[in-house]
Amino acid sequence: MSVSSTRNRNFYRQQIMAIVICWTLIGMIDALHTHVISDGLILRRTKVYQFSQLFLLGSISGLFSGLISGSLLVKYLRRWSRERPFGISILINTSVTTVLNIAITAITYQILIRVEGGLSTYHDDAHFQAITLLRSPYFVKSIFLWVIVSLGTFIVLIVNEKYGQGVLLKLLVCNYQKHREEERVFMFVDIRSSTEIAEKLGHVKFFRLLNDFFTDITDPVILTKGEIYQYVGDEVVISWSMKKGIQYNNCIRCFFLLQDAIEQAAARYQERYGLVPEFKVGLHTGIVTTGEIGIIKKDIVYSGDVMNTTSRIQSVCNKFRVSILMSKRILNKLNLPANLYPLKRVGVIELKGKKEKVELFTFEKSILPPPKTSPYAFT
Repeated sequence: MSVSSTRNRNFYRQQIMAIVICWTLIGMIDALHTHVISDGLILRRTKVYQFSQLFLLGSISGLFSGLISGSLLVKYLRRWSRERPFGISILINTSVTTVLNIAITAITYQILIRVEGGLSTYHDDAHFQAITLLRSPYFVKSIFLWVIVSLGTFIVLIVNEKYGQGVLLKLLVCNYQKHREEERVFMFVDIRSSTEIAEKLGHVKFFRLLNDFFTDITDPVILTKGEIYQYVGDEVVISWSMKKGIQYNNCIRCFFLLQDAIEQAAARYQERYGLVPEFKVGLHTGIVTTGEIGIIKKDIVYSGDVMNTTSRIQSVCNKFRVSILMSKRILNKLNLPANLYPLKRVGVIELKGKKEKVELFTFEKSILPPPKTSPYAFT
């Protein structure tokens, strides 16, 4: 198994583990809350009730709910939701995970009652006590709790997909109305020969291709802890904090994961559009001003020369016939093993209106073959 594949699996495991931990804690807190507000009512309704039993119930049901529903959310339902209306996605995801959580809680109730009471599986008394407890207002409270928990978890996952991992926490604890400076890594990804492709396919079919392309590159961005900053026509701007961008060479791994994602979907693109989209990438880093702008439609924006420079770097990929161009500045901050990432210096560009020059590099295996008679080959 490749290092990249292992890290991808670890990323999903981390997300699932975070859900398991949070839901287990929620189950514990719910058990404590139920014990306090019941004032002995549950004890009078059932013969085997103890607080330790209820606390164990909350812990176990929260753990298994997080493990089963969390895995379903992270690995399958979230991906399924990307091609569905947001309202439908919320309804389906919340309903499925809530039903699972309630079923797990109900099963755990019955098992614990039978174990604590030393009763057989089919004992009438065990069945009666379980039904009594499941009909109590405290179980109804648990149903509403898991609806809220399932909804909240799904929204957090969606927000993380939209803005990047950790941005929701920043929105909650940071004041973006007061702008600040920070160093970030930026990657500009642009589809090659998009004008010709649009003319060939027509604007409706081209829009579908763009949507498929942006959908396919989402997982690589998430797996490398990046943030999709914005879509501009057929271009997508990806960003990382400096720490996350250089950690495990995430910004570089993202490029190769993008290539893998499109290659794996090549047959689908050929079937739908008669072509497989190719893309070019510019990678750079620098200081930006970060802040929230707008009143009616607020947004977090990055402003600075690094944005123009990265766009310029990406725009000259065709000139040097490469799939990716990186500035020396970003390479100086990375620790790239030469045997895995053989580099090639390709040239220097001058920035319009400035004396600054940017030295550019690429990977040897990203250099494109000689051009064909047509700038883009349709099949």
